[in-house]
Amino acid sequence: MATAALLASGESVQSSILRLMTPPVRELVGRDADLVRFAEILGLDAPHGVGVVVSGDAGIGKSSLLARVSADAETAGWGVAWGHCVGQSGSGVAYLPFTELVGRLELLEPEAVEQVVATRPALAVLLPGRREAAAPTSSPGQVAEAVHALLTAVGERSPLLVVLEDAHWADPSSRDLMTLLLTRGFASPVALVVTYRSDDLHRRHPLHETLAVWARIAGVEHVDLQPLGDSAIRDIVVAAGSLAPDDRTTREITRRAEGNPFFAEELAASTVSGQPISGGLSRVLWARVDQLSAPTQEVVRTMAIGGRTISHDLLVRLLDLTEPELEAAVAEAVERHVIETRWPPAYAFRHALLAETTTSDLLPGQRIRLHRAYAGALAADPTLGPPSELARHAAASGDLATAVRAAREAARSDLAVGGPANALQHLEDALGWLPEESEERDEVSLEASDAALTAGDIVRSVQLLRDRIEHPGPAQSPVTRARLLATCANRCRLVDLVFAETALDMTTEAMAIVPAGDSADRLFVVTAHMQQLVDTRQYTEAAALGEEASALAARLDLPGALTEIRTVMSRVIEVHDDLDALERHIDALLADLGDRPDPLRVRIHHQAATMHHRRGRLRQALEAYDKGAALAAELHIDWAPFGLDSRLLGGLTAYEIGDWDGAARRLDVSDPLLPQPGRSFFDAALMAVRVGRGETLNDHEIAAVRDWWHVDGFGIVQLVMPAVEHYGNAGDLARALDIAEDAVGELERTWGRFHAVVRLAALVAGQAAGNAPHLDATLLRRADADLESMTAKVDAIVAEPQRGVREPTSEVIEETNTETWAWDRRLRAELLRLQWRAGQGSPPHPEAMVAAWRESVEAFERYGHPYETARSRARLAAALRAAGDTAAARDEAGLAREVATRLGAAPLLRELDELSAPAATTPDSPDALTPREQEVLELVARGLSNGQVGAQLFISTKTASVHVSRILAKLGASSRTEAAAIAHERRLIR
Repeated sequence: MATAALLASGESVQSSILRLMTPPVRELVGRDADLVRFAEILGLDAPHGVGVVVSGDAGIGKSSLLARVSADAETAGWGVAWGHCVGQSGSGVAYLPFTELVGRLELLEPEAVEQVVATRPALAVLLPGRREAAAPTSSPGQVAEAVHALLTAVGERSPLLVVLEDAHWADPSSRDLMTLLLTRGFASPVALVVTYRSDDLHRRHPLHETLAVWARIAGVEHVDLQPLGDSAIRDIVVAAGSLAPDDRTTREITRRAEGNPFFAEELAASTVSGQPISGGLSRVLWARVDQLSAPTQEVVRTMAIGGRTISHDLLVRLLDLTEPELEAAVAEAVERHVIETRWPPAYAFRHALLAETTTSDLLPGQRIRLHRAYAGALAADPTLGPPSELARHAAASGDLATAVRAAREAARSDLAVGGPANALQHLEDALGWLPEESEERDEVSLEASDAALTAGDIVRSVQLLRDRIEHPGPAQSPVTRARLLATCANRCRLVDLVFAETALDMTTEAMAIVPAGDSADRLFVVTAHMQQLVDTRQYTEAAALGEEASALAARLDLPGALTEIRTVMSRVIEVHDDLDALERHIDALLADLGDRPDPLRVRIHHQAATMHHRRGRLRQALEAYDKGAALAAELHIDWAPFGLDSRLLGGLTAYEIGDWDGAARRLDVSDPLLPQPGRSFFDAALMAVRVGRGETLNDHEIAAVRDWWHVDGFGIVQLVMPAVEHYGNAGDLARALDIAEDAVGELERTWGRFHAVVRLAALVAGQAAGNAPHLDATLLRRADADLESMTAKVDAIVAEPQRGVREPTSEVIEETNTETWAWDRRLRAELLRLQWRAGQGSPPHPEAMVAAWRESVEAFERYGHPYETARSRARLAAALRAAGDTAAARDEAGLAREVATRLGAAPLLRELDELSAPAATTPDSPDALTPREQEVLELVARGLSNGQVGAQLFISTKTASVHVSRILAKLGASSRTEAAAIAHERRLIR
């Protein structure tokens, strides 16, 4: 059909195209209130940036309402652009609705598109005529930034309304991009409206999890379009045809429509045409098609198997109709309100339910023949549709070889436009179509694993390789198997809790089967095995293999591989505690790479930061982490392993040096492209700042992070620390011990000996000591047993010669692992504090407590951790006060308060307030308890004798007896038991 036939007479071509790209405006009934609400939300008279999510059942009127809103916006001077997700045709194409959206904006604001393409070439992947201007492979982040920049730029010229319809059919990349746009919002007046069909959703629907994210985005409005009232439905029924139905029929249609205007229209139309309204709606909808002429029915059936929309050129290829016959058939379908025209020249079902009903009515033979026709047309002319459509139709018609070939092509196309999740879906489809004995499964498995890794799904990446390794085809070559094993081993090390235990076995097998000789395949396997030897601390063997790999890389003239080998070998230098040599090695690696945008530089900056951190140079470590994170962002590999770690560890380092605002800025990640388990790492790390500031953690937040403990030990370490503090601050030591026990068990099974137990033991001891006066004997015994077990593990780590942890008196301690040493000093002080506050056995000597806490203060000062230095000072002040040195106690508490105030550390401020609290008063007496009397009262209430009170507070029994007598007098109590009761009643003690 000629383009002119689709254009209204008298309109410019551009105006007609823009009109056809927007759904037609129909008369609305019963939606006045919804129109008013949308006008208010969007600010048609006062434009501003806003996001809106619209839900409602199929046929409820979402499209009709937004078509009217769009017309009102255009009248008010807004630009309007729509993008549609589709249910079948093109559903596997990455960014399909955004391709339509950007195409509309190219017509609407061509200059803005030109400017954005010039600065962000990734936008070109959404413009078919400009894709050559894009990078060979664009990342999801690049595409997202380009789309956001374009919408912002257009909005700066004039207000812009963007409608993305039917998100329940969105491809994974489009869902992620929608989330990003809603999360970021817009500084210019851009209104983004996303619709979805709520009755299509179920618990496992891919949009279900995304909706939970959208519900938490601040500032996003949510509109659930409700069914119409009976009076509105009756008005629709009466207006549906020239013949007014009788009252009985009207009541029956109104009842069956259940407030759904589309259902009402279809039921009324069937009545007008003389069809009965009995039976299900699907039969009513099919009756609409069944009334059409035979050629028109053929057109409609052919369209339906492709989805809701089909291009004119493809439809011509599929039908054995002349041009006049096709025009007549299309005209009839349009007149009967079954299909509508679109631009570029295309046809669409008026409602998706019509397409679905028509498809379900097809016979199996009809389906296969139509799928075969589609596949033949798309294979003959690839310009008629994306390769994903060829794959779908070829598979449905039984041509699996063509389906696999097309799916792999579709995956490559999606990777090029930054849609790795879509690419993974295509490749997994291909694996489902390939027989297990096919050699092609090897290459497709590797491609699918690469796509999963690019999409951030490391676990899936490994699973795909393991499946092929465990189920090889009979013709799998040794070289291919070696590649599969080495690649899988490299990826296993990224998720240590799930697969790491088998990684060395994989590279050992790969080394045994890879052919000898100089080849890139052998170099790849040797490097992977060397990495596994380093990871399993077989450093001598790794060093020898490193020499072989270096020589091989030199003979093959592969400088990049040589640099990677040297990067792996830096770990061998590190374990010998020659950190000066390691620093020189890292500096040389960075110098060799120069300023090239090489991903390997991210890893080397990460190693430099780790080295500085071990030496206690926290600010230098933060600088190196930030360099790595910035370079990863520049290369658009923000969430690749070392890019992610650089930002995450940079946030944790900022927390340590006392830049809590900077830590929160690095750790609070809203980017929807960040996959799990990486997101759980950031959520857990941010909890350290939140707990330090006194925020309450919700159980569901902790549970959400724990869900990923089975994947990686790093997430365990990040969560257990703030969780112990959270539960302990709330007085729930039992739950603090629960999660600490679980964490130690999980980490020991995976890591064996691990340094994080030193910090964990110190935190558990601190919470046990803080809660000791209020614990029952059973819980106190449990805490003692857990700490005894953890302390034994700490003793083994501190005594370990490897990794350079020396005695605290060593002159080289600052050059090895100052973090572990500081937390070890803290643990020793906390254990003495627990012994003192628990009141069991002989209390520690006050001078021993003061000395231990001074060592903790000095260690954290040397390490450079202001917050933990301040907490150690607060507890040193308590020890000094117990020893009778109140002046020194005030000085230490004052220094701690300065830091706590600057950081906003509410729990520490409360601890300091309790330490320096004025004497408690009672309503019944003007007399006040002194701080010492308050301490004595707490011990008396726990049932301690005067002798035990004296031993606990380092005073004589006689002095304790004097204090008890004064307390009884001030409280008006006749006995110690009565004094305890009064104290509890008046809340003088906790």
